[in-house]
Amino acid sequence: MSSKSPVRSCEDIDETALSYAEIKALCAGNPKIAEKMNLDVEVAKLRVIKADYQSQRYRLEDDLLKRYPEQITAINERIEGIEKDITMYTQQKEELTNVQSSLEGGAASVSVKFPAMTINGVSYNEKEPAAKALLEACKGVENKKDVPIGSYMGFNMSLQFDGFHQTFSLLLRGSMTYKVDLGTDAFGNITRINNALNSLPEKLEGAKSQLETILSQVEAAKQELEKPFALEDELTEKEARLALLNADLNIDGDGGLDVTNDNENRDENRIETVEASSNEIKDDYSDEHVPKTADAKSGRPSFLDDIRAYNADKQPSIPGKRASSELDI
Repeated sequence: MSSKSPVRSCEDIDETALSYAEIKALCAGNPKIAEKMNLDVEVAKLRVIKADYQSQRYRLEDDLLKRYPEQITAINERIEGIEKDITMYTQQKEELTNVQSSLEGGAASVSVKFPAMTINGVSYNEKEPAAKALLEACKGVENKKDVPIGSYMGFNMSLQFDGFHQTFSLLLRGSMTYKVDLGTDAFGNITRINNALNSLPEKLEGAKSQLETILSQVEAAKQELEKPFALEDELTEKEARLALLNADLNIDGDGGLDVTNDNENRDENRIETVEASSNEIKDDYSDEHVPKTADAKSGRPSFLDDIRAYNADKQPSIPGKRASSELDI
């Protein structure tokens, strides 16, 4: 029903249905019948395996022509977009880094201040008010609606609400889009956003690894297409042998065993027999029931005349009574 030919099979638990010619040949002890039946099963299995082989080839050809090129193009675009986002995020972090030199030991300490977060047109330079404003913005988001709320570290921010799971998600849009699940902890949400941006190099490595996997699949598909059907010679040989057996046994016809399978001849014989019987009945009736008179209007014998003639011929005359032909009817 799925138009596919998987290599899965099971033995038929029902009895083998034989034709009348095959049954007579088996009763006659013809060994070619057993060989033919075994070849039928083997050839059927080999044809199923070949059909699955051809289906796999068609699928590989479709993958090489359409699916793999589309996936490679999408992954390359993703890699390029992530690289641009990493560059932009790195520049934003460098601008926020404040290097202070220690006056005594000459040691350097690095501190990064909170970047400005814009929410609903208001810019927040402190972490606490920005986190609270983010939670407040979630209250106005409807089910599965993408609502733009502001920007952060050069990325545009928008909110979505999943009514089924009752969760909020923050979408960070640069060259690519990154999803961050939000919780009820205000400071925890800021930490999640920063972690998502800091993990961009890991996302880049994952995309490159995925591209390598697709390219290896392309090479494997090309090599698989070059392989011929391993059982082609066996299938050809058994099909040829089966054709010779069918021709020798003539199973499709009468098998050389005087098996009558001609329905048309049987129908013609039956029709001739019925017609012959009908003619005999007509002859008997015409001999015994020939009408003596005919109706003047129609030219056919009268029914009453036929009765009178029959009674006159078959019934004996009784003294003292009038003949049946003289009865008033």
